[in-house]
Amino acid sequence: MIAPLPLATTEPTKPIIPRRVVIETMFGCNATCGMCVINHPTRRKKGHMPMESYRQLLEHLAPHCDTIEKFDLFGLGEPLLDPYLAERIRLAKAMGFRNTAISTNAHLLDAKRRNDLLNAGLDTVICSIDGATKATHEAIRTRTNFERVVNNVVAMVRERDAGDFSTRFVIRFIRQPANITEWDAYRTFWGGIVSASRRDLILAYDIHDWSGQVKGRATPMALADTALDSAPCHHIFEKLVILADGSVALCFEDILEAQFGFGNAFENDPIAIFNAPRFRKVRDLHLAGKRKSLNICKDCKVLQNETLQTEG
Repeated sequence: MIAPLPLATTEPTKPIIPRRVVIETMFGCNATCGMCVINHPTRRKKGHMPMESYRQLLEHLAPHCDTIEKFDLFGLGEPLLDPYLAERIRLAKAMGFRNTAISTNAHLLDAKRRNDLLNAGLDTVICSIDGATKATHEAIRTRTNFERVVNNVVAMVRERDAGDFSTRFVIRFIRQPANITEWDAYRTFWGGIVSASRRDLILAYDIHDWSGQVKGRATPMALADTALDSAPCHHIFEKLVILADGSVALCFEDILEAQFGFGNAFENDPIAIFNAPRFRKVRDLHLAGKRKSLNICKDCKVLQNETLQTEG
């Protein structure tokens, strides 16, 4: 995980280059999960990002490869539905981007996709598996099959090991009332599959409500640091989020609609959008302790949730 940078001034003479770039190449999913906003009403149309548009984005971002430390090819959706995913990874790697990653529910992680991703040089696979039992996982991640998911991930880990690929695995558990009692069994099982020596990780964090967008899914806040309620959020200084239609979002909480209207990265330089007055104004409000004046930031608990993450 990248450590947050000190949050300093946002004067126009000091452009901010993101340390992490998130490109949502696919908006759409094969699963239906109660804690996700993907099927909420939106003007956005489901589908994948055009390959030529993706290539143009990389050309704009490539001069900043030395500063960009993480390059995520996922957003609101299942990246394995993207027919160009392996090609996109190869292109990013060839252009010098480091630490490429996808986040997947692994239901579609069949033999061909596993082979394509490993050979493309994918650096990290985040596998979202939310139970140690079939009943629990499938109740949370509807329309996925537990045995298939587990078998797919285990097979890819073994293929990684056998081929000595550098890909690492993050096995991710979204902690919530439905699965909280299964965490010990979960980390015991996956601890026997993945390898710390290969930088693999088993990670749990609490469910959250997307700044109130998903009702009844709030993070348990008993242990939260209330001082973070008004603290500036490091994500909006460090992370550039580009959606499948080119819209630039404020952050992951803004990923359904990109409601701030910062601009479209297919039409303008994404780094220029990241540093435009409209984006800077949001950062200045955060720095001034006025985060709660912004609707999407007012009830956001992402910073608190980060303090409650658990590694297995």
